[in-house]
Amino acid sequence: MLRIIIADEQKSFRTVLRRSLESNLSGVVVEVSNPSDLINALRSPLKTDLVIVGSRLLPAGDPTYLAALKRAAGAVRLLLVVPHASADLFQDALSLGFHGLVLRRQRHEEMLEAIRTTLDGRLYAPDAILAVKPTAAAPAMRQPERGTRTFGLTLRQREVLALIGKGLSNREIAAALSIAEATVKIHVSAVIRMLGVRNRTEAALLAPTILKGQV
Repeated sequence: MLRIIIADEQKSFRTVLRRSLESNLSGVVVEVSNPSDLINALRSPLKTDLVIVGSRLLPAGDPTYLAALKRAAGAVRLLLVVPHASADLFQDALSLGFHGLVLRRQRHEEMLEAIRTTLDGRLYAPDAILAVKPTAAAPAMRQPERGTRTFGLTLRQREVLALIGKGLSNREIAAALSIAEATVKIHVSAVIRMLGVRNRTEAALLAPTILKGQV
C-alpha cells in the first residue's frame, strides 16, 4: 500500500490533493503543514513512497534543512510544487534531490500523471517547460520518429540513458553498470549529442519515450 506525504502550508491545497489521491490511488495520504512535521513524518517507521513538497514550505536559503530532508527521505521520491516553472528551475530542483516538479495550478489529471510518473521511478516536468525553444547554439529537442526510436544508440548508451531518466548521477550510473565514471561521461556526452538535446535533463525527459519496450 502506498504512503504519500503532502507537505504544504496551504490547507486547501493539501485537502483537495489528498481527496484526489484517495479517490484515484490505493494508499494512505498524510498531510503536514510545516518543515519540522515533514521531517518527523519521514522518520516514521512506516515506509513512505512519495513526498509532495510545496516550495513555500521549504525554509528559504537554508541548506541545513535541505540536507536534513534528504537524509530523512533516503530513497523516497520527492516532487516539488511550484507556482511557476522553467527549465532552469527544473534543473535546480533535480540538483537539490527532487525527482520532478509540478505547477500548483496544474489540473488534477496532470497532477496524478506527475505522481504516477514519479512513483514509477522516472523524472517529471510539466509540458510547459518541455517546449524548449531552439537557439543558434542548440537545436530544438528532437522527438522520436516512427521506426527510429533508438536514434542509433548502442545497447550501453541505452542503458546509460535509462539510468539518466531515473535521475542517477554519473557516479551512480558507473556503480550500477560496473564501469568507470570517466566511461559514463563519454556515454552521456554521446547520448546528448545523438538525441540532439542540450543537456542531460532534456535527455532524461525524452528517455521514457525513446526506450519504451527496449530497456
